[in-house]
Amino acid sequence: MRSRHLYAVLRIRKRQVFIQRLILIAVVSVLALGLSVFLSDDPVDAHTERRSDIPVPVRCKYYTSVEVSYGDSLWSIAEEYLDADHQSVYDYIDEIKAINGLDSDQIQAGEYLMVSYYE
Repeated sequence: MRSRHLYAVLRIRKRQVFIQRLILIAVVSVLALGLSVFLSDDPVDAHTERRSDIPVPVRCKYYTSVEVSYGDSLWSIAEEYLDADHQSVYDYIDEIKAINGLDSDQIQAGEYLMVSYYE
């Protein structure tokens, strides 16, 4: 009878130690998680700007044909189709000349030029 009582007491004590250790592990885990979030140098905020390492959607380059009208110049055509993806009007004129195989800045009314643009 006495050994039964001793066995029951040991079983209860073993269960208490197990529950205490389980609670200790849970508390330490919550503290570690809380500290890691608190000490993080890159907190997440849904209302901030995009991070620089997240890819930005790619804009595609397209081409269209433009008829040269009387009084048009490469400069006026470049200014009309220039957007933020080109460095300057000069660079864009060089690109138009390269696309169309032009050696000079001379264009004539009625000619067609290919120009690039981004979307």
